Amino acid sequence: MKTAAVNISDKELLELCESGNNSGYSVLYQRYSKAVFNSAFRLVNDREDAEDILQEVFVKAFSEIKSLKNTDSFGGWIKKIAINHSLTFLRRKKIYFTEIEDDKIYDTKDDELEEKLALEFRIEELQNVIAELPLPTRTIVNLFLFEDMTKEEIARDLNIPAGTVRSYYHRAKKKIFEKLTQKCQNERSA
Repeated sequence: MKTAAVNISDKELLELCESGNNSGYSVLYQRYSKAVFNSAFRLVNDREDAEDILQEVFVKAFSEIKSLKNTDSFGGWIKKIAINHSLTFLRRKKIYFTEIEDDKIYDTKDDELEEKLALEFRIEELQNVIAELPLPTRTIVNLFLFEDMTKEEIARDLNIPAGTVRSYYHRAKKKIFEKLTQKCQNERSA
């Protein structure tokens, strides 16, 4: 079934689910569980919590599978459920985002900074540095960089002003660049 499952579309798998065939659920789980886990883990930063969220997401998705209108968008739909569950988890942990008044932070070197990050450092190092950020900042950075959400979508989902999201992100970029530069200098001098 595994080789055949690669060639089966999500739409066909959803049809199997609707007809009561459990293999549809199994293949959908195999296809999307890693991405769902990674999304949750990046946000909650704890393996056990991410595993719990993974299970909750699939239970919710499979119980509401009939409400999915566009069967070609199962991947995006379940990823959105994962992000929402992760954000709900963070809210239950009483993670608060404080509004930052100064939303007019501009740096002419932003483009240069992003190019340097992309060229000089590997993704794993970047993820390690992001994991060290305070939870509110880390949440915004992960949603923007790894979940491809716009700053406006992040603001809406976190119920904070878009300017606050931009401020968190801008400050995080500077902090990430500083930490990665310092790490690189330490490695060169060692």
